[in-house]
Formats: sequence, C-alpha cells, structure tokens
Amino acid sequence: MASPATATSASAEALLGALAARPGATAAELAAAAGVGRSTAGKLLTTLAVQGRVQRQPGGLKDGRRAADRWTLPTPAPTQNPGAPTAGPPASPAGQPPIGSGRLRPGALRDLVLACLAERQGQALSPTAIAKTLDRSAGAVANALRVLAGQGAVVQTQAKPRRYTITPASGDQTDVQR
Repeated sequence: MASPATATSASAEALLGALAARPGATAAELAAAAGVGRSTAGKLLTTLAVQGRVQRQPGGLKDGRRAADRWTLPTPAPTQNPGAPTAGPPASPAGQPPIGSGRLRPGALRDLVLACLAERQGQALSPTAIAKTLDRSAGAVANALRVLAGQGAVVQTQAKPRRYTITPASGDQTDVQR
C-alpha cells in the first residue's frame, strides 16, 4: 500500500501550496484552503513532516485544552562557502551515536553500559544510576545488565537494591559476545 503522500500527490501538493501562502496555519485551516478533507490534511501533514517537507509546531495547552498544532515549511539551510571549514558537532568515538541520541543499534546499549562501568571500576552501580549517566531507560539498562551478568562481563554485587560492577577481566574489553 502506498503512503498517503504518494497516493494523493495532488492533495499533498495542494496542501504544500496552501502552506506556502499561509505559514503557521492549523491543519483545519490548510484543509479548507487546499480543498481537501480535514482528516486527509492531518494524515498528509504528518506524512510530509516525517519526510521533512513540513514542520509541526505543537500547539500546547490553552485554558486546560489542547490547542491545534501549527504547520510551516522548513527553512532552507544556509549555504556555506565551499572553501570554508565546516563547524559541525564533534564525531562520536568509534562510530557510536552520542549518548541519549535516540535509537541504538542492537547490542549498543550493552557496550555503553560496559563503558560506563569500566570508567567507574570498583564502584557498584545500580541500573538507575547507570541509566541516568547514559540518559537511557532504567528498564533497558537493567535488561542489558542482566544479559551482561549472564555472559560474565559484569557481576551483581548486591541483590536489593541491585548493584553491578564490571568483572576485573573485562575492564578493558567492550566487545562481549552478543
């Protein structure tokens, strides 16, 4: 099944045209201007936002009620002089995504947990403490610790509250079998 933006490209283009003429409009306002249904407009705008063709500005709460989201076209990125050096964010080590940057590849959380424990050798840390350090879910970190304990990479030093430390043999090792 085709996505809504490709299945009704005429409707999507009509919405984009209406949005160009009315930046900051709600989905209902854009639907009326483009001549499409409100439900269709909402679905198309969501799909266009995923594609990066429009931007959603959440409406928030007004007088205890949810306000309508506002939609705009994305602002074009400023062009740089091709000879000028680019000043972007520093690359993360070993190709790892930065801490707290969204979804990780399979097994990457275990690597992050091992690295966190390796930095704090000799300290027994709880899953919550590690999760706060990594800006990750405590439940996900607890699951990763359970797997690492089963593999022998970490040792549970205390049952309640659960605390873990890295095993001395795996202090320098970060690629445990998955």
